[in-house]
Amino acid sequence: MPQRRTDRALRARDQRRKALLKAATRVFARKGYWSASISDIIRAAGVARGTFYIYFRSKQDIFAAIVNDFREEEKSLIRADEQDPPVTRENLRARTRTSLLRWLEFYFRNLDAAKIVVRDANMIDPSAARKRDAIRRAVESAVVRNFAHRQKLGLYGRSVSPELASHFMLGMFDEIAATLLQHARRPDLGTLADQYVDFLLHGMLPRSVPTRAET
Repeated sequence: MPQRRTDRALRARDQRRKALLKAATRVFARKGYWSASISDIIRAAGVARGTFYIYFRSKQDIFAAIVNDFREEEKSLIRADEQDPPVTRENLRARTRTSLLRWLEFYFRNLDAAKIVVRDANMIDPSAARKRDAIRRAVESAVVRNFAHRQKLGLYGRSVSPELASHFMLGMFDEIAATLLQHARRPDLGTLADQYVDFLLHGMLPRSVPTRAET
């Protein structure tokens, strides 16, 4: 019985922390960090001020926690990509689509967090910004490695450097995350992933038009 009570107490504590984080994320996204207050956060979470200070020292502290949680989820997505089956000519499209859809779903689930992490982190918390930048560099490195590996396998052409390709690919994703996902009420993520992959693998030319490598 004592163990069960302890487990329930731990679950309740975790749920209250998550509720505060969710409320703070929503408040920061709507009002902006500088205009938001702890009063706004506890009102949105439906808790007392004392409860807030059990979990967080300040407004900046809860903001840093939001950035850290977002960063940890991004790290888990990088690991998931690395654990996917080896890429082959037969599964190239499906592998690319699976990874992209995984990231689209993550960003769509976390639109408010993505908005404040991208918009506010650099101005508010230097340490949070450094952590965010570290994840960005890790994503860029993974894209470069994967692109170079697929070039060696003959799956991608060699006319574009892996480094430049990573800017193209991440730039397209950033634009989708910053505009389309933020403003679309119910985006069809599957169709969006299909169109992204088609553009990545085939470009803008009709299939019947030869590419430079074929001429």
